[in-house]
Amino acid sequence: MDSTGGVVTHATYDASELAKAMYRSMNAERVEDYVKKPLQESIHQEGERTFLAASDDLLMLLVLTHIDLLGYLYKGSSKSSYAVGFIRDYLGRIDPRYVEVGGLLYDALRHGMVHLATPKRIRLQDGKILDFLFIRSGRREDCLKIKKIPETQRTGVVDIYRLTLDIPLLYRDLLSAIDMYAEDIRHNQELSDVFSKAFEARRKPEKEKEEDLTGKPYIRKSDFDFVREQILRL
Repeated sequence: MDSTGGVVTHATYDASELAKAMYRSMNAERVEDYVKKPLQESIHQEGERTFLAASDDLLMLLVLTHIDLLGYLYKGSSKSSYAVGFIRDYLGRIDPRYVEVGGLLYDALRHGMVHLATPKRIRLQDGKILDFLFIRSGRREDCLKIKKIPETQRTGVVDIYRLTLDIPLLYRDLLSAIDMYAEDIRHNQELSDVFSKAFEARRKPEKEKEEDLTGKPYIRKSDFDFVREQILRL
């Protein structure tokens, strides 16, 4: 019996479950179409040659901004901890070392690359310096390894260590992580619902209001006057 006193048939139940399954599949395809494919197209515009010739900085920015997006879609809100959660939960399935060091990678690389166009250098508690080194060996055993800068290459007396990161390998790991995320959405209703809500909410205009933006010190009245003047001419 349902809440109205009617009989719930197997056909009704099956139709409801089928509809949910189809919607989950649609959301999984959205991950493919709106997250994975744009990332691939940005890097492979002219085939593998573009990928190999692209700058390390550009590749890192593309990877990290997509991790930001995936964290938002995965948890339904834009927080650094959610992006790190995606790294640990999905990239960690590919290489368990992402689980161990994912938070440090995100903070030093994402925040450093976005705000300073270079990874952060971190002073460890014992005075040593942790830096990062981008490589392109293609071998997993060469990635996430600590290397000490020889004294002959240092300008000071402080010991400097570099954590290696293979950018093509990270990129391919991210593509695999996206595939796993999409597959989880295909079979997990709760994960699919969170994704769907976040995906639809990304560009709602009420998220940004003029009165809120004009309160920021770097936004002038002329910024919106520029827009309004052109709207009036239409």
